[in-house]
Amino acid sequence: MFYEFLTKNDAIMPADVIFVLAGRMDRKKYGIELFRAGVAPLLVLSIGRFEVSKLRSMQLEGTDELIFLRDAIPAPERHFFMKFNKSGVQVEKAQLQRWNTYGEVLAVRQLLQSQKASRAIIVSTDIHLRRVALVAGKLFQGETIDLRFCPVPPHLTTLRKEKWWMLSNDRRYVLSEMIKLTGYRLILWMPPWAVRRMMKLKP
Repeated sequence: MFYEFLTKNDAIMPADVIFVLAGRMDRKKYGIELFRAGVAPLLVLSIGRFEVSKLRSMQLEGTDELIFLRDAIPAPERHFFMKFNKSGVQVEKAQLQRWNTYGEVLAVRQLLQSQKASRAIIVSTDIHLRRVALVAGKLFQGETIDLRFCPVPPHLTTLRKEKWWMLSNDRRYVLSEMIKLTGYRLILWMPPWAVRRMMKLKP
């Protein structure tokens, strides 16, 4: 029940965009699996600077361009979007106001508005999605976009809800996510100006 409290698991439905949050590589594998299955015409992978080299093992089109771009900019600015559609792959530096979950969801909102999307699938680790949905509920308030929060399935991840407390890495991850969720709830309860200050958003 403790583990389940952190999760979201919406049904997969045809969408306009699949957005995969940065972090664990299994998220990207699942996003690509959904894209290749034709769930949406646009896939966006959010890629942190420590993930770039790991993408080589996935043999994705655009990886060489991504590595070239990474090496051309300062390390603190190395966060990228890879966009896949029927025309190919586009790699760009992500313009995030903050390199965290809040900043990524802000970027999702800007992307979906530019695409005039009516439905989007948000992919992440299951225990991360409750916090993602909390932020989205705040930032998408009043908008009509249908957001589907879809976790990486068991066949692609090593994280398991069964006996997660038995493995030190899993235990640390789950407890850390609970602490972050509690902190986000407190921050998002504040007025907008205070939220921006607490999240340390860029101007």
